[in-house]
Amino acid sequence: MNHRSPKTYNKILRPDKIRFNKRVYMFLFFLFISIILWLLIKLRYEYVSTVTYDINLSELPENKVVVAPNSLSVTVKIKALGYNLLRYKLFRYYKPLSVNANAIQYNDGKYYLLLSTQLNRFSAQLGSNLTLLEVSPDTLYFQLSDVVKRTIPVKPDLTITYAKQYMQAGSYSVRPSEVEVVGPASIVDTINFAHTLPMVLENISDSVDAVLQLKPISGLRFRPSGVHVIIPVEKFTEAKINVPVSCVNVPAGYNVLFAPKEVTVTCNVAVSKYFTLKPNHFAVTCDYTELIAEKSSKAVVKLTMYPNFIGRIQIEPRKVDFVIVKKK
Repeated sequence: MNHRSPKTYNKILRPDKIRFNKRVYMFLFFLFISIILWLLIKLRYEYVSTVTYDINLSELPENKVVVAPNSLSVTVKIKALGYNLLRYKLFRYYKPLSVNANAIQYNDGKYYLLLSTQLNRFSAQLGSNLTLLEVSPDTLYFQLSDVVKRTIPVKPDLTITYAKQYMQAGSYSVRPSEVEVVGPASIVDTINFAHTLPMVLENISDSVDAVLQLKPISGLRFRPSGVHVIIPVEKFTEAKINVPVSCVNVPAGYNVLFAPKEVTVTCNVAVSKYFTLKPNHFAVTCDYTELIAEKSSKAVVKLTMYPNFIGRIQIEPRKVDFVIVKKK
């Protein structure tokens, strides 16, 4: 076992070293106090700085809307005490500067705003803590567009995984299935769907009833802004259905014979729908135009119709023999 001698500890805890550490801490403490006092003194003086503000056009006519409103901003030169400038620079909680639409002017196909006429209005909004010196640019150009309305379908953004032995028992429902979008024609005309905010559901074993907000798009408004989504979820069981094979696009005077005449469709089906599942819910077909191009006598069958409350579908066999015969 390693034992340190008293002399070793005396070397580590030397009185002169302890006094040195105390001097360092005292120096740092008074240095910190000095910096704080220096800042307090400096912040009592007035300084000139620039701050960028967003512009908000208020009281526009109901049939007009600003195109790309987030791009409207101005840079103002202000004078204020150091305390106030530091607060604005650090926390940036200043509100947009509002301009009444009555001040908007129109010339040569362009809308513009003379900011030099708005200095008193801006000063009042900045408050008594800030003195407005200058606004840049002097003229603010922007676009106004006629407001248009369209009704578009809603498309939920859903990511769902189901618990073992559970599945979606039919199509989900969205209420309302369509919403009204309002905004500039240049943007509204490009929107085909109203997408919801993403919803992720994992290991689901029961039906889902949720309200989803529509994904916002700058410059547009949705009415309503949210939709009701209902997703039916049930336990499933396996079902096997014999479905006859048919042929499409057969020209007049011809017939196509298949062997076997039926294929077996195996699928998962919601328990509540099991006894309602019938062969006429399915369509298994071949295309005549593909058959005549086929070099072998085997045709690939395709499932072209099936109910929305089944899943994990398999067909057996995938290929059947065929013969094309001419009617007498």
